[in-house]
Amino acid sequence: MKKVWDRLGIAFSSACVLHCILVAFMPLFFPAIAHYTHSTLIHVIVGIIILFTSPLAFLPGYRKHGLTWIIATAIGGLFFILFGVLLEGRFSDQITHSISIFGSLLLVFAHVKNLQHSHRHKHQCC
Repeated sequence: MKKVWDRLGIAFSSACVLHCILVAFMPLFFPAIAHYTHSTLIHVIVGIIILFTSPLAFLPGYRKHGLTWIIATAIGGLFFILFGVLLEGRFSDQITHSISIFGSLLLVFAHVKNLQHSHRHKHQCC
């Protein structure tokens, strides 16, 4: 079950990256759709979901492998995602979404490494 949270995290963070790219850059090519592609409420909800579900993957993984750099990478990713959300409306969508994209990529990387290292240490005893 622990692997499920990492896999969901990878899928969810990857979807976030794709969404942010589309929302940030599609209006540059199709200005008429700019009004329909942005919702701050959705970004806040997704940020909260990521904030509360990430520990479900990373804490059990950390207990298994004990690698603090994975936790630090995940926290960094969460920070950038939430920072991007908090800056919405204060800076351009391209800037805020780029910050969130960077955070999502960090989070995907952390989930992948958490999954790999949890699997490596699966058969070790004590």
